[in-house]
Amino acid sequence: MEVKELKPMSPAEIRAEIKRRGWSTDLIATRWGMTRRRVQQLVADEDRPRYYDDAVNGLPQLVS
Repeated sequence: MEVKELKPMSPAEIRAEIKRRGWSTDLIATRWGMTRRRVQQLVADEDRPRYYDDAVNGLPQLVS
């Protein structure tokens, strides 16, 4: 099995994906067991571990 390397998400791209899925940093912090500040730091960090990009891409779509 081959794993294709993905382009890291920029802070703007990760924020847009969070919003598109209907999430906020507060909701993600609760779901991931982190503080809101820590989630904001991860979003802003271009050198964040790539598994956070995967985690954001795997968030379910929230329905209002």
